[in-house]
Amino acid sequence: MLDYCLCPKCERMIMLDSEYPTGFCLYCGTHIAYDEAREDFLGGLRSAIPDEFVLEVDLSELIDEDDAEDNDGYGVTECREECEKAQKYMGKWDFAKAYEHYSRALEWRPADFEAACGRMTSGILKLNDVENWESRARDCTALIRSQGDWNMAQKSLEYALDILKKFLSKGGRFVAPYYTYGFFRLVIEKFPALIKTATDIFAHCLNIDNAPLTNAARLDDETTRFAVGSFSPEPDKNLRYPLLLVLKHCDDDRKVEELCRALYVFDRVAWLRNRDNDRINDVIGFLELVYSDPFTEKRRGIAVKAAYDLLMMGGLEHNTTLKEKQLFLTRVYSYEQMQRMERFFGEDIFFRRVQGEVYLKSAKALPSSPEYRRIQDKIRELAANYGTTDYYNR
Repeated sequence: MLDYCLCPKCERMIMLDSEYPTGFCLYCGTHIAYDEAREDFLGGLRSAIPDEFVLEVDLSELIDEDDAEDNDGYGVTECREECEKAQKYMGKWDFAKAYEHYSRALEWRPADFEAACGRMTSGILKLNDVENWESRARDCTALIRSQGDWNMAQKSLEYALDILKKFLSKGGRFVAPYYTYGFFRLVIEKFPALIKTATDIFAHCLNIDNAPLTNAARLDDETTRFAVGSFSPEPDKNLRYPLLLVLKHCDDDRKVEELCRALYVFDRVAWLRNRDNDRINDVIGFLELVYSDPFTEKRRGIAVKAAYDLLMMGGLEHNTTLKEKQLFLTRVYSYEQMQRMERFFGEDIFFRRVQGEVYLKSAKALPSSPEYRRIQDKIRELAANYGTTDYYNR
C-alpha cells in the first residue's frame, strides 16, 4: 500500500510502499528508510495543529448508551478490539491505518455506531481518495439515523471538518473540489449546524485549485498539492455549480466577490484568445443560475459585475482602448452567446456595440436584409456616445 512520506534530503512529498523497508525519492533519487520518512511526514502533520487541539478523541464518547447497539452477540469483542487499534492510529495521525481497522470492525459488526463514524472520519482525513467522501457520509448517516440517533453523524462530521479546516489554515493544503462537490453539498443541505464550516472549507479549496495566482494560493505548489489524491488533469471548466453553492451559503459578501473574480479571472486572456467555449459558457451559465434562484440584489450585483469584467474585459486591461477590446471580442463570441448575455448587460453601450458587430459577422446576417441595415444604423448611433457610459455607472 502506498503511503505519503517526506524525503529527508529534498523535503518533498513522495509515496512509498509500506510493504518494503526502503525506497527511493523520485525527485532526488535518495535511498530512504520507509519508517523514518513516514514518521517525518506524520510529524509535519502534528506540528500543523495547535497543541491545545487534541486529536485522540474517543468516538465512543459521542454515543449515547441508550442508542448504542446491543453488545450481546457475535463479533462484539473483535469489533471493539479493532476500534481500539483504530483509535491508536488516529492518535498517531495515521488515518489510512485507522481506516483499515474501522473497516475491519464493521466487518464484525456492520451496524456498529463507533466503527461507522470512525470509518467515515478517518476516510475523510486520509485525503487520498476524496472521490469517496460523499458515499461514506451517506452510508454512515443512513446507518445512524436508522437506529434513531440523529446527532451522531453530525458530531463525527464536525470533528472531521474541524481538523480539515486546521489543515487548510497551515500551509494551504486542499482537497480537490472537482471530486468533493457532492460531499460538501450533502453536508450543507443535511446538517444546518455545519453550513458555515463546510462553506468556508469548500470556498478555500475552490480558490486554491482554480486560482493559483491569488493571495489564498501564493504558497509552494508542492506543499499546496500534497496529499490531495486524484484530481482533474486540468482546472475544472464547470465551476458554476460549486460557485453557486458558496454564493448561497457564505455570509461574507467580500469573500464571495473575491471568489467570483478569482475563479474566472485566472488565465482569462488565454481562454478568450483561444475561444474556450467551455469556460465562456460556464460564466454565462453561472449568471443564469444566479437569476433563477432567489438571491438578493446585492449578491446578483456581485455576480454580474464580476462576469462583466471577465466577459467584456472591463477594468482589467488598463492599457487597452475600448476600440481594441471591441475588435478583439467580436472575434471571440458567437451571436448565440451574446444573446444569452443580453439579459445581464443589455443596458451597457459597449456591450450593445459588441453585440451588433458580432451579429454583422454571423452567418445569419444578410447584408440585404432590413435587420442588417437596422443593426448598422444602431452601431452608428451608439458610436456617438461610444465609451461615455460604462456598466458600473449605468
